[in-house]
Amino acid sequence: MLISVNTMPGSTVAESSERIEIFEFTSNENSKTGKIFIPKAYEENNYLPAIYLIDYTEQHFKIATDEFEQVIAGLQKLNGVEALVVALDGIPDIDAEPDKFQDDYIVFRDMAEFVSNRYTMNPSRTFIGKGSESGVVLMALFQEEIESSVFENFIATDPSGLYASALVELLESKEIPKQKSTKRLHFSFSTSNDREKCNKVIDLIHKAELPWLVFESEEYTNSDYENTYPISYAEGIAFVFNDNYP
Repeated sequence: MLISVNTMPGSTVAESSERIEIFEFTSNENSKTGKIFIPKAYEENNYLPAIYLIDYTEQHFKIATDEFEQVIAGLQKLNGVEALVVALDGIPDIDAEPDKFQDDYIVFRDMAEFVSNRYTMNPSRTFIGKGSESGVVLMALFQEEIESSVFENFIATDPSGLYASALVELLESKEIPKQKSTKRLHFSFSTSNDREKCNKVIDLIHKAELPWLVFESEEYTNSDYENTYPISYAEGIAFVFNDNYP
């Protein structure tokens, strides 16, 4: 049975079966509220990897209210794989755009630091998102500082046109570092997206020949934006964990 528990830093929570806890953390001197899915396996092993979902309101499509649940469902399809799933509590009414990348990224960087101190010190952290938010995921991959890298796995589906253009510009600039710790990226897009632009992003990633990047891309030719994310999330999670666990 899945239960929800409110918890604050330093509090003690009774052990139970799988559950969702609500927590507060600080980012840019502002209080934020997050939530974390904790599987039953955590009772015996608190050194679990974590998946961080960036989930904002949809600006041009019907709002998906089950992304958090779909990430959990994708994870639970893998036999023997356990992980925490983390997100902001609720769905913030934010339009993720390239010029605001740092603002969005910093919140998840600070959330990851809190989770590492409170729940798990496992360095395996996956950043996942769709739509405009997937642009934040991709920019984090290519712009994180080597010395202060937070995430090692990235799952991005259906980036917005603005973010796709920004990524093309960044990749064409050839300012991507040639040396980093190993990263994994699952990139995908649906029939709703700009096929030419998404394929250009894919081609530029291949041409960059980044020795630190393990890369897989997928075009979902029979599914649109509003129906693709449960599939792409599950396949992205499988790509991240099947050959990279624990």
